[in-house]
Formats: sequence, structure tokens, C-alpha cells
Amino acid sequence: MAEVRLKKELTELLKRLAPQIEEGLKYGVPHIVGEIRNNNGQLEVNATVSIFESSHHFLRLTSSGELLFIYPAEDSHPYRLLLDIWRFLEGKKPGSTVLEPGTVIKGDLKESLRKHGYEILWMNIQPTAEGEMVGVWARKGDVRYNLTFKKVGREEFLLVELSRV
Repeated sequence: MAEVRLKKELTELLKRLAPQIEEGLKYGVPHIVGEIRNNNGQLEVNATVSIFESSHHFLRLTSSGELLFIYPAEDSHPYRLLLDIWRFLEGKKPGSTVLEPGTVIKGDLKESLRKHGYEILWMNIQPTAEGEMVGVWARKGDVRYNLTFKKVGREEFLLVELSRV
């Protein structure tokens, strides 16, 4: 019962924060900074939006009846965001789902990007003096990205550059 009420309160809070998240997507990576507190059997949920220029931060701390968290909001849709945050708070969705330069992807690149939540718009393989480079245009939620990978092995790709478009 408490879990249902908590999800409902968190959903309502995310609905109220959606315009701030949408605005934040124009300038950087919006993050939900939240607190869930058990105050004498009553759950209190508070959250705000903070913007980081280009980095993604994940934090989940539990201390004496409080759960504090930071989660990047790549999508302003409150229900999708609720599912992502809830899985993260349960420990089922680690922070490593975010791609950053230096990340190595093994296996099929298209499928791996889809698993990370990216919709592939276009891909191009370009041979260079340093080896093969793969350029990808992708979308995650309402944000478009330009990703550049270097092929470092058989079905192994190193993310060299990731930029928002």
C-alpha cells in the first residue's frame, strides 16, 4: 500500500517538474534531485531539477529512514521517468546505462545502442588512417545525439565523442 502511494506521489511530482525538465533539456542534462523520507509512518517525497552541462550523475543514499537520490532525466515524460527512477531506486537499473566517452561497447552496435534507450536515425562507417570510425545520429527521448565510435576489435567499439545536437 505504501509503495502504491509513494509511486503516485512521485508521479505527481514528476508531472509538476516536467516543464522544468523540458526547459533544462535545452541547456544540458536535467537531473531529478530527490528525497523520500519516512516521517513517523508518513512518507514525504520532495524533488527538484538541477542542470549539469554535459555530465550524468547517479546517486542513491539511504540513511535512517531517508532515501536521497540524483537521477538524470533524459526524457520529460513523467511516466517513463517514473519507471526509470523506480528501477534505479530498487537497484535494478544501474547508472552505467549512460554512455560517456571512453565507454566500450561489445557486440552489435545498433542493438547495444537500442538497449541503452537510443533510437538510431543514421549510421555511417568511415575508414580512416586510425582504423574504422562509426558515426551515429540517434535520439533518446526528445534529445538528439551525435556519437562517434572507433572500432577497436571485432564487434568492439570505443565511444570517442558524444554530443547533443
